[in-house]
Amino acid sequence: MVTMSFYLAVFLSAFLLFVIQPMLTKVLLPDFGGSYLVWGSAMVFFQAVLLAGYVFGHAVQRRGGVRRYARWHGVVLLMPFAFCPFRFETVGWATGLPLAPAVFWRLLVMVGGPFLVLSMTSLVLQRWLMISPVRARSNPYVLYSASNAGSVLALLAYPVLIEPFVPLETQGLLWWGGYALLVLLHGVCYPWRPVPLAAEIAPVNDKTAASSRYRWLSWFMLSFGACAVLLAVTNVMTFDLAAVPMLWVLPLAIYLLAFVLTFKQRMWFPRWMEAGMNWAVVAAALFYLLLQLGLTVPPAPVLLLHLVVLFVLCMNASARLVRTRPEGEEELTGFYVALAAGGLGGSLFVSWIVPLASTTLVEYLIAPAVLLAACGVMGQTADRRLQTEDNEKSRKLKVESRNGSNAQHPTRRQSACRQGALAVGLMLVVVLMPLVLGGLRLSATLLFALVALPVALLLRSAAPRPMAAALLLIVLAGGTGTWNRFSRVASRVAAHRNYYGIYTVFDRDGMRYLQHGTTLHGRQYLDTARCTIPLSYYHPSTPAADVMTRWQPRLRDIGMVGLGTGALAVYAGEGARLTIYELDPDNHRLAEQYFSYLAQSRQRGVQLDFVFGDGRVALRDRAAGSLDLLIIDAFNSGSIPVHMMTIEALAVYFRVLREDGLLLLHISNRVLDLAPVIYANAAALGLYACEQSNAGAVEPDADETCWMALSRRTAAIDTLKAEQFWVGRPESEWGGSAPWTDRYSHLFGAIRWLR
Repeated sequence: MVTMSFYLAVFLSAFLLFVIQPMLTKVLLPDFGGSYLVWGSAMVFFQAVLLAGYVFGHAVQRRGGVRRYARWHGVVLLMPFAFCPFRFETVGWATGLPLAPAVFWRLLVMVGGPFLVLSMTSLVLQRWLMISPVRARSNPYVLYSASNAGSVLALLAYPVLIEPFVPLETQGLLWWGGYALLVLLHGVCYPWRPVPLAAEIAPVNDKTAASSRYRWLSWFMLSFGACAVLLAVTNVMTFDLAAVPMLWVLPLAIYLLAFVLTFKQRMWFPRWMEAGMNWAVVAAALFYLLLQLGLTVPPAPVLLLHLVVLFVLCMNASARLVRTRPEGEEELTGFYVALAAGGLGGSLFVSWIVPLASTTLVEYLIAPAVLLAACGVMGQTADRRLQTEDNEKSRKLKVESRNGSNAQHPTRRQSACRQGALAVGLMLVVVLMPLVLGGLRLSATLLFALVALPVALLLRSAAPRPMAAALLLIVLAGGTGTWNRFSRVASRVAAHRNYYGIYTVFDRDGMRYLQHGTTLHGRQYLDTARCTIPLSYYHPSTPAADVMTRWQPRLRDIGMVGLGTGALAVYAGEGARLTIYELDPDNHRLAEQYFSYLAQSRQRGVQLDFVFGDGRVALRDRAAGSLDLLIIDAFNSGSIPVHMMTIEALAVYFRVLREDGLLLLHISNRVLDLAPVIYANAAALGLYACEQSNAGAVEPDADETCWMALSRRTAAIDTLKAEQFWVGRPESEWGGSAPWTDRYSHLFGAIRWLR
């Protein structure tokens, strides 16, 4: 009974810890905007506080003793109730602070205390287990497996079972009920009859301290590498597939599952899994080559293979952590501090540093390279530790080593030469081959075929030497940065990466394209005769272009959220004022420098104004009733900003529209059917809505696109239906969709599962 209470307590604490993250981040979105930035900033907060909790738990138990601190932990458990209940309505912009520190401050005020206490739970309970009179006290690390199981369940349950069916305020109350249960479980787990704890009386000598510091560095590197691989795979999946929102849940669940399987009572880590690490590294290298050459593969198998690569690499990192975990009680909490510090370091490296240093998804190779290097260092450390455990065995090994020295040293030299030759060979393959073959203008497929085999063979040859394999991956990452310039299919003009994603401008078949991630944001003819014609979603035959053309005389003040190439600006009439709200200032620079739509609009006498930042937030500063038309063009990709299409968002849009103003929403989406949601939101606000698509009549230079129009006045909608053939869905087709609010949204209900 007591042992089961320990399992339940750590499971529940991890569940509460991982449920609160998406719950509170969701609350922040409407006031801060830009889901990617808000989530990234929130993740830094969560990991920083997690590390702080680990450090605090380690310090107080290390210095004050486990039993002495246990008497005070009950008081610490009660402190978070000062934050009860969560005051969601107080979330708002912290005046004068940039986004990242503002998000950090709001989360600290709302949930800093509970999150800090929850982050300590696993460490405290593992130490309590070690001094409790139960059989499980010999292996407290099994609680870490139960903790990660709770994390996995929370990640999978929140978007599927909790968010769609439970209102946000109810979620908060249920969370506090779970926390109260956790406090009661601590009472059951409390070591009322403690056994002696060697950690509280064991002396620490200089050699032990030095060894601990070295091992701490090794643990840090493994955790750093595993977390970096997690985020790298998440970035590549999002970039390559652009699937459903919150795609990060699957990789994070796989990452945590590796800890569940390896830290349990009997570690599950078959021999083939260890051997599979080398193949996972080869697969990662080939995936990266595919990305660099712009080759596409069916998404389902690619998604599965990405997750397999992540699982194998994380399992190897986690298994090595288990094999080298400290045997004495005095290092247990320091072990977890190293894991938390490494996780934070890996997150900062992939999320903050790499986007500023590279224009490609280079982290997909650098992260496995870091993990390989960590495995190499850890393997050497483990070998040294095993050799010193038995003095007699060590002497025999030394004797054998001396007797065979004449034979071994040449082999080592040969091995070093071989590894150097591998690095040189790979550099020749990835750097010189494209230069030699560049004049032939080979297709991307042929170039991949010529290079993939030697790259795979070189990496497999380096497998016995993790440090050498890591070096080869770094060489590969550095040597393939300009490969797509040698493909005859497309010629890259520019590439740019920042915290918003990766932009690529390329020319193909006489047209220039702007691609963000895997989503094309527009294209334009390069020849002067046709460069004035907007293409893609903004062709004259598309619904939005038709509306702006026919209504041009009455549209004097126009707002547009989302820039792309700026193609819609061409349809604004002479003397009109067009205000463009764009989240990323770099997108404006690319549109001005590589496309001429904005320049053409100015030449026609249109006044262009730009406001940078989240559109919903920026529109708050706009005067009420100042726009004739507002265009929201932010939904045409796989990961939509949910906060831009809630009832509260629509209220912001119609505040700035005149009484007879029109709202146009671009809802083309490869994954989600957003029309039922818009109809439900419009009905909730008493608005009139209709839709139009060019499906079935797509011009050669146009792409299939779907738009919705909303207005306060039925006359505007009736005009669209009568003169421009827009249609409205009957309530029987969308009546089952619940309106989305800032507190409630059901993304999975909008997925086109059969497409």
